Amino acid sequence: MKAIKIAVAIMTILLVVGFAVVIYTISTRLSDGTLSKKAEEVEMLSEKAALGASVSGSGHLSGEPFDLVSIKIPAGCRLADTQLLEGRILFRFDGELTRDCQRVELYDSIKGNKIGGWQIDISTDR
Repeated sequence: MKAIKIAVAIMTILLVVGFAVVIYTISTRLSDGTLSKKAEEVEMLSEKAALGASVSGSGHLSGEPFDLVSIKIPAGCRLADTQLLEGRILFRFDGELTRDCQRVELYDSIKGNKIGGWQIDISTDR
């Protein structure tokens, strides 16, 4: 009888820990937008259809093809978010402030060149 009580107590603890892990995973994915990727993909597809109006008669976009564009991510940083809107791609980087990770870069999605960007300056000098 004592063994059954111990087994029930252990299973109860495992269930509580399992629920906590599931709730933590859902909340962290909601906060960084991982669960909303499907909606973003649908939005990107609808934007591609909207770009169809700017397609030339040959069926290609009006921009010239370009080679691979290299986007440098400093060590210790991560790509936090990307957004596509009206022929531009916005990349948001996140990570340690001391490694200059807090920045946003804007690229032309038709030509592939960097348009500009913003970087958070944490210096205390004014």
